[in-house]
Amino acid sequence: MLFWIIVTALLCSSTIRANPSISFFFPQNLTVSTCTGSNSWTKWFNSAKPSDNGNFDRELLSVIGAANGRDVCATSQGVHVQSVGQLPGTGPFGGSWSTTNNVISGFQSSTAGLDFQIRFCCANSDFTPTTTTTTTARPMPSSTCGRAEIQHSLKSSRIFGGSHAVRNSWPWQVLYEERKSCGNNQICLGVCGGTLIDSRHVLTAAHCIGTTNPTAITITAGLHNKKNDESDTRQVRAVERIFMHPNYNDKTIENDLTILRLAQPVQFNKYVQPACLPGPEPQPDADVILIGWGALQMGTGAYHELKQTKVKVIGDCNKYWGQVNEEKQVCVGHTGTGDSACQGDSGGPMLYERNGQWIVSGVASFVSATGCTTYANSRPNVYARVSAYLPWIKSII
Repeated sequence: MLFWIIVTALLCSSTIRANPSISFFFPQNLTVSTCTGSNSWTKWFNSAKPSDNGNFDRELLSVIGAANGRDVCATSQGVHVQSVGQLPGTGPFGGSWSTTNNVISGFQSSTAGLDFQIRFCCANSDFTPTTTTTTTARPMPSSTCGRAEIQHSLKSSRIFGGSHAVRNSWPWQVLYEERKSCGNNQICLGVCGGTLIDSRHVLTAAHCIGTTNPTAITITAGLHNKKNDESDTRQVRAVERIFMHPNYNDKTIENDLTILRLAQPVQFNKYVQPACLPGPEPQPDADVILIGWGALQMGTGAYHELKQTKVKVIGDCNKYWGQVNEEKQVCVGHTGTGDSACQGDSGGPMLYERNGQWIVSGVASFVSATGCTTYANSRPNVYARVSAYLPWIKSII
């Protein structure tokens, strides 16, 4: 028999952070940490994406199972549902579980337009866990992404020290600008980088986001020099929705990723193109490229012209940063040249090239507080490892 069980949650306005999320568990005594031993969590699924015009999200086990096969079990031990993106107000928020013969079979939100992702607690014998390692390299996602018509020219020089990029040779790089009040009735701009991953979505860092209002954010693609008139190449877009990673921790800077959905898609041309999502992963000591409009030195303002540098992936990063989780973060730098990202480069890409295609393998997260250098006696830069978040990214785009 089919039953519906109503669940509700409330957020108090005094406790709301930049981008809170709502979670529901079934059964109620289930927690993130109790799905262990002979059971494991599946990856997150997001089979339905409600619009803001009155649609209600509905995540059904039958639909998810049909599309994902052995990534989910037919009979789960429990379910965890979590909101994705910006919450519309302070609640209350709610939904309903559907159960068939006491086995969970779906969840339906009671808040119009609010998107949810879902995962299942499954017996290890009933599905193939997504954490299983493999020696098979992940293939490139497409043959067209990550290709630039305008060729770059790389030099060994720090990203904040003057290695200027060839104009529009990195056509997936975008500028993030966020309008905010800075006192005396003045408006200031917070500045970060970002990467186009398709015509309507930008990948950037969660710590760049200081607002829950997407209309405060502007994205500019096709930009090279802020001081020049580039009306022939630039495309300026408003932001429609903010999808901050639901597990972003602003104290440890873990899960430092946000996806921005543009109000209107960009038009691809020789100046504006998407980077590839991972694919192949750069291994320790591999060459990668950092780009951005970051500061010339720590404590100064952002630079006006796009810069670039070639650095290397640094293995065994915990000897420099004790809190780094190398499954979800990647360290880069150059102990010989000291090349480094700096303030204002946050959210920008770490790029890895394979056969003429460029992959956004990392998103700039943080650098050492002692300065923008990565010499042997300095700490390397830390980037969010994009491959660790592919299921979440693909559930949104």
